[in-house]
Amino acid sequence: MIQYGPLLGVIQVKGDEPMWYSWRRTMCRLIGIVGKHPLPVIDVLAAFFPLGTAGHVKCTMKPGHLDGWGLSGFSAKRAVYFDRRAEAVTEGKKAFELAAQKAAKSQSPIVMGHLRKASEGAPEISNTHPFHYRDWIFAHNGTIFGASASFPLRDARPQGQTDSERFFLWLAEALYSAHDRTDALAGLLKKSREGLVYSALNFLMTDGERLWAYREFGDKRFDPGETLAEREKYYTLYVTRVDRSAVVCSEPLKSVSKFWQPLSQRTLAVFTPDMIAPRTMSI
Repeated sequence: MIQYGPLLGVIQVKGDEPMWYSWRRTMCRLIGIVGKHPLPVIDVLAAFFPLGTAGHVKCTMKPGHLDGWGLSGFSAKRAVYFDRRAEAVTEGKKAFELAAQKAAKSQSPIVMGHLRKASEGAPEISNTHPFHYRDWIFAHNGTIFGASASFPLRDARPQGQTDSERFFLWLAEALYSAHDRTDALAGLLKKSREGLVYSALNFLMTDGERLWAYREFGDKRFDPGETLAEREKYYTLYVTRVDRSAVVCSEPLKSVSKFWQPLSQRTLAVFTPDMIAPRTMSI
């Protein structure tokens, strides 16, 4: 039985796609797995790997998410990279499979992956997701315009040039000492929305104890020919349950599960290894 919080309702994958899901236009691909050991890491990441070429992009872009990839998790409660490369994931299938095996053997309660379609920042290792800071891990899908001015930092220093990393560091600095990090995150997201221009804020973030998944697409600064309805269809996050784990992905992976639940617009979901049915909040 699938038991979740108040998301949009379960959809069933029939054949190659779910009932109303659009495969036409997507960007970077995110994956998160959280739960009790053993996590279904090998099977989930094997299903995720083909999105490097099969995950669709905006109609103005070339197919593929081939500007870098990374897999992260925890070892002895410290954030670690199982591997991170600035090359196309298709150029390192064996490396990806080895990283998946490392993730499985690590017994990490949370594993996060990212396939990059660059919108800002060259394909360099310092610009490759997931990003780490103080044993937090973060991956993002979307573009935030004017990130340097919008996200002033105290002590953290970006390693690369991406808007995503700066957004992450700003969040982490603000949340690190918060008594209730989830409530504080919700407040930050509400406040930051007022002055930001972005295609989407979709992200996965973990502090090692919980996994946050957030979906929000913007309503300003559209690409030529792009509409709000199209943006709604391709900046997505989906949730499913596999045994004692929850899986969050940018697209439903039919070999992992036939039933996926989409996060609605401006929804924050929080998971823990002991609570894979997420707590959800409308932001």
